[in-house]
Amino acid sequence: NRADAGISDARGAKVELPPSQPGKYGGTFTDTQLSDPKTFNVWVSADNGSSTAAAPLLSSLINRNAYTLEWEAELCDLPEVSADGKVWTFRLKEGLKWSDGVPMTADDIIFTLDVLFDERVQTNMRESMKVEVPDGKGGYKLQPFKYKKIDARTVEFTLPVPYAPAREILNLIPAPKHKLEAAYKNSTKTTTAFNSAWGVNANPKDLISSGPWIMTSYVSGQRIVYERNPHYWRKDAQGRPLPYLERLVSLIVPDINTQTLKFLGNETDVLGVPQSDYITVKPKEKEGNFTLRNLGPTFTTNYVGFNLNMRSKPAKENPELFKLFNDVRFRRAVSHSIDRQKIVRNVFRGLARPGFGPVSPANTQFYNPDIPKYEYNPTKAKQLLQEIGLKDGNGDGVLELPNGKPVRWTLITNIENKLRVSMGQVITDDLRKVGLEARLSPINFNALIGRVDNQVIEGQPYPPFDWQSMILGFTGSIEPHNGVNIWRSSGNLHQWEPYQKTPTRPWEAEIDRLFREGAQELDEAKRKEIYGEWQRIVAEELPLIYTVVPDSLVALRNRFGNVKPSATGGVTWNQYEMFDLKATKDSP
Repeated sequence: NRADAGISDARGAKVELPPSQPGKYGGTFTDTQLSDPKTFNVWVSADNGSSTAAAPLLSSLINRNAYTLEWEAELCDLPEVSADGKVWTFRLKEGLKWSDGVPMTADDIIFTLDVLFDERVQTNMRESMKVEVPDGKGGYKLQPFKYKKIDARTVEFTLPVPYAPAREILNLIPAPKHKLEAAYKNSTKTTTAFNSAWGVNANPKDLISSGPWIMTSYVSGQRIVYERNPHYWRKDAQGRPLPYLERLVSLIVPDINTQTLKFLGNETDVLGVPQSDYITVKPKEKEGNFTLRNLGPTFTTNYVGFNLNMRSKPAKENPELFKLFNDVRFRRAVSHSIDRQKIVRNVFRGLARPGFGPVSPANTQFYNPDIPKYEYNPTKAKQLLQEIGLKDGNGDGVLELPNGKPVRWTLITNIENKLRVSMGQVITDDLRKVGLEARLSPINFNALIGRVDNQVIEGQPYPPFDWQSMILGFTGSIEPHNGVNIWRSSGNLHQWEPYQKTPTRPWEAEIDRLFREGAQELDEAKRKEIYGEWQRIVAEELPLIYTVVPDSLVALRNRFGNVKPSATGGVTWNQYEMFDLKATKDSP
């Protein structure tokens, strides 16, 4: 364990939240993000750039405290739950207002749910908000929970079955009905203007906030500027309005190297330190007035993914290659080809660990250490490829398919992430040694998402899903069911073949069953067993071939108060109460 001493970690034992100090008002906090947003509409966003840009404007009904991991009230008090676990009653706090001063009511919650459950709305949220129930035909169907307004501040949710991750799916982010209803009503039978509402060309004044900040300007490729939300609901212990900070600035930078240069140039206040830069950044702590902390392993898992979708455009162009992708022996051979220790050593400078499954060891509540591991073994890789029938007929070092074409494909990743590009260079070199030719093609992140995240719409032509393989990562969380969009065969983020009407592969049907059981099992020990089996299947079948789990390295300037670093929350999870130590104003 390389985590720094004194880092709070609530994953293994209950921890107490340190008391907050009263701060002075004023000051600016500057950070960075790697890509421009594609939208400011978080309810339809599918990329990290958009989610990051919208996050300062958002509050949830309830939330899990990032330091203690305990559920706590946010816009609503903690819910009342019926004895059978099916009925959940949420009540908004009194006096809540949107950033434009309009009162927040139960109508906003009902409106948000109406939008999210409307099939015309292109959202990643809907899938995880449905509950699997028997369909009366021996199978299962996804069913939305029921909801109704009780009074101006109260909404009642009714689940069809007891549901372990209920808080996770009910802690939604309300949308302002008075601002977005007109776009939603501007609809046809197949789509709605809500999908394009709050796009990147929107006037920042129209982006009504429930979070600590309001957006004041956005310049593509340069920066997003936020100022205090005068109607933010949080108060300090003395009843004074939060946040203490006056402005938040997010600089949009082209790559991770630029993030590091901006931080070392004293232009930004926080940096997720790439492992490759650790030896450069760490010695500059005193000079730069910052502290670099190792928070332990991240929840992020990195992987190589293959497109297994035989209906996709590239599969129709090269069906023999895609049949090979669908052979689990090939995917195991690829896993055996990858020298993870070399990636840890050369790319991550020793500040990572090999990964073989969908859950990071950071998640001590659900991590299964006993999964199959197809570790580095080029000899075994060659045996598997020979078993499949691949041969190098012309002696050029590249194996051929039965039709004589070389086993050659394109491996994409996002060019902004130099660690992934470096990882790709190691992986393509390793693959070449066993006769496989993957051509690394780093592209812009938004372009990558555009290839992978296509929507299947009934009655319209099937999307291209125009990619062969990629290096990417998922940011996990404690609750496995939060990844249901990825793992359910019908999920929109089931990247290797999304939106399946019925599972294509038997192991996908088994994962569907496990996620259904895991969600409805209330005994935590049994849930751990269920999700442990899911991890075993993924590690065995390798729809995603996991590579490494990096350490979380974060540098923060020493000029802020109320910093409460934790293994799960990082250093800015409570930015709403952080304050500039040089601030002097007693009121906003």
